[in-house]
Amino acid sequence: MGPLLYLTLCSVRNRIVVRLRRLKEPRYAVGMVVGLGYLWFVFLRPRRVPGGISGLLASAEARTAIELAGAAILFFSAALTAVLSSWLPTMRRPALNFSKGEIQFLFPAPLTRKELVRYKVLRTQVGVLIASAVLTIVFRGASLANGWMVFAGMTLILANLNLYNTGLVLNQRQGAWRLAPGIIAAAATITLAGVTALDWGALSSLSSAGDVFREITRLANTGPAAIVLWPFRALVRLPLAQTPAAFLRALPGPVSMLTLAYVWTVNSNASFEEGSAELAERIARIRRGPQPSAPKVRSMAAPFRLALTGRPETAILWKNLIAVGRYLSLTTLLRFLPLLFVLPMLLARGSRGGVSAAMAGLCVAIYIMTILLGPQLARNDLRQDLGNLRALKTWPVNGAAIVRGEVAAPAVLLTLIAWLCALYGLIFAASLEVPPSWAVAAALLAPGLILVQLLAQNASAVLWPSWTLQGAGRARGVEVMGQRLIMMLGLLVVLVVAVLPAAAGGAAIGFAVYFVTGAVAIIPAAAGAAAILFAEAFIASQMIGALLDRTDVSAIDAPG
Repeated sequence: MGPLLYLTLCSVRNRIVVRLRRLKEPRYAVGMVVGLGYLWFVFLRPRRVPGGISGLLASAEARTAIELAGAAILFFSAALTAVLSSWLPTMRRPALNFSKGEIQFLFPAPLTRKELVRYKVLRTQVGVLIASAVLTIVFRGASLANGWMVFAGMTLILANLNLYNTGLVLNQRQGAWRLAPGIIAAAATITLAGVTALDWGALSSLSSAGDVFREITRLANTGPAAIVLWPFRALVRLPLAQTPAAFLRALPGPVSMLTLAYVWTVNSNASFEEGSAELAERIARIRRGPQPSAPKVRSMAAPFRLALTGRPETAILWKNLIAVGRYLSLTTLLRFLPLLFVLPMLLARGSRGGVSAAMAGLCVAIYIMTILLGPQLARNDLRQDLGNLRALKTWPVNGAAIVRGEVAAPAVLLTLIAWLCALYGLIFAASLEVPPSWAVAAALLAPGLILVQLLAQNASAVLWPSWTLQGAGRARGVEVMGQRLIMMLGLLVVLVVAVLPAAAGGAAIGFAVYFVTGAVAIIPAAAGAAAILFAEAFIASQMIGALLDRTDVSAIDAPG
């Protein structure tokens, strides 16, 4: 294992060196400063009151409740993984994720299968340590002692889960023995269900939540349920330890389980070479992104019939909607359209005021998320096609038309979602005596707000293409998180600047109508604000198009 350990340490060192070297570029240096500032402000800054796990677990009952909840989550996750891996062949996956370089150099090397498994298990523990460090930052204790106990406990939990999942995959082709984990998991689940069913009469007769909790705690501490849940409670108990002495007392169980899982995983004689090679090739193909020689995908139905003549924006919209059809087709949407209209009406008619208010609030929340987050998530526009700038430059179309056509597809999809939310809010708000004009005003404002944000996103892609993550291979790290925070704040500023003239114009129209008629005119005000937003969007598309026409192909560099 000496050369393989050396390879692992060198890989970790080289990855760190690459991350440090790219800080020479301002985009990564600024992103690192902002990302570290965000982490310090949210997680690391001193607290006036005890925080983290120490603040949360002030009482023994709270510690017991979190211990039981964590043990239940770990148990059902492990049981479900065992059942799916053992009994459903379609859920099987390649055992170990070797890279193409590892397959090329390590598979022909004079190494046994056990040594390769041991090497891969060693490599995966690097990710376990990083994940444990992140969780420790989030759930750190109030003192350094609690901090190291949280880190060690999280590391042992994640290491046990990692070895358990790897062992399941390696042993899923071992004949009849592959069914053993699923059988054991099913038997343990039946045992817990039986214990709960036998005590259901006592549980259902209890009136207070405290009495129910104490009865569940008694069941978990006695009888078969205590035996089934013991391994999982032993794991959860480690990061919850309040003193080093309690941590050391809880340590032998998880260490013993980790040792057994390691022996079980390493001593597997499963054949994993073919599946690992196939997985490595698929991951490399995804990272490379779409290639000109890539095999053809299945044909997609066109959203509408494209005429031989017309505006170029319509042709680009047609193209992008076909790409969206890979995930959501118009035929599928039409099949659910009656349900989308009938179900809200039935709920609104047969529900009480509280349910209608809750559903109306949910519609408002989804509407706001669609307006604010939708343009950042729907990237089927120039941000996706910017890597094909060399081909876009050959089109006999000016840049403004390309920009308008590119943003049209996500704008149409997000506007439909916002309109559905406005319609549902109108249906549910009818029983709450809310004026329908509010829903109509929201529907009028949605397209302009979405267009302005989409154009701001595409403008940032044209102005700073290196800051826009393109393709499938995306950079990661604190510096990239800082870049995203900077871009998000910049987009919020652009949104505020764009909304201010629209709000002023809409308010002027509303006051004018009120001065003449004496009635509050929300719809005319919203229509005026929407018209101003559309005018701003058109002007912005012209400016972005001019920038796109002057953009050099060499300015679009490879993804970080």
